[in-house]
Amino acid sequence: MHIAIFGAGSVGGYVGAMLTAAGGDITLVDAWPQHVEAMQRDGLHLSGTQGDRTVAVEALGIADVQKLARKPIDVALLCVKSYDTAWMTALIKDYLSPSGYIVSMQNGMNEDVIAGIVGWGRVVGCVLNTIGVEMTGPGAVMRWMEPAAPGYSVFRIGEIHGRATQRAQALAQVLQAVDNASVTSNLWGERWSKLANNAMASAIGPIANVGIREMYADRDLRRLSIRSVVEAIRVGQGMGLELEKICGMPSQVWLAVDSDGRTDYAPIESGIAEFEKRIGAAGQPSTLHDVRRGRRTEIDSINGLVASKAAEAGIPAPLHTELTALVQKVAAGRLAQGKAALQHLFDHH
Repeated sequence: MHIAIFGAGSVGGYVGAMLTAAGGDITLVDAWPQHVEAMQRDGLHLSGTQGDRTVAVEALGIADVQKLARKPIDVALLCVKSYDTAWMTALIKDYLSPSGYIVSMQNGMNEDVIAGIVGWGRVVGCVLNTIGVEMTGPGAVMRWMEPAAPGYSVFRIGEIHGRATQRAQALAQVLQAVDNASVTSNLWGERWSKLANNAMASAIGPIANVGIREMYADRDLRRLSIRSVVEAIRVGQGMGLELEKICGMPSQVWLAVDSDGRTDYAPIESGIAEFEKRIGAAGQPSTLHDVRRGRRTEIDSINGLVASKAAEAGIPAPLHTELTALVQKVAAGRLAQGKAALQHLFDHH
């Protein structure tokens, strides 16, 4: 199958290089001219937890997408920022093969936007659980998360209707060249569980100006992140979703933080300490990376999505609502970064 990756940044670049190295027919498409030029000239350099290597890749700039008319796309992996989903999907539409489809490898939940442009039959879901990658410069991507242990799937491929189709199984098999992959019958539950996981650090990181390990090492920040997961779980359950494990722990363990009129963080903190072992020292949420580079963040598609879905369902989500607003202020330069900006949200039980 011909796989085209739109958005060859951290996730797209890493996945594309790994699939290319495994012998796949892969085309990388990106809008950053210097990045495309570096990939065309020198290949894509991978570094981090799996060692250093450079892979010769086929790369196109966004202005050269029309060349794909000669070679239609069987699978389009959408790896752009969530706010770029609609226009990029519209661009891809005319270059899909008759049975071609689009897979969102993005933050948030963008399948409905994609389906609104190409139809639900051309949409397959993919939840990435703890891949942990970062673009370090033109033509360079680092993976700071250790590869998954046997039995844990980083890529969870799912059809909208939940059935294990031939195309979902074929895609999972292809992605095994990158990290563990499997087919799930619970795409929406997986999506929301991943969203809750992402939302742990995606707001706290840029507000406090800390990476993931720094956040977990600080008692106040760690417990605030735990409370954000508990709130996200309650929203997901209120939407009727069957949630999967978050940081290796089932929903009932998270919800037990607040029980019998008391707050007990110890079981969750123990689980986080175990989960943290796969996180490299350079690990940081993409939102912090964006703020540091003066780029637009995806906070509206992460913590903001929890808040908006909660409002739709009539479920309280004050923490995610406040965290989203604080990130927006930080990104706009109206609020100084630092732990003090979160002081009013700390639970001092």
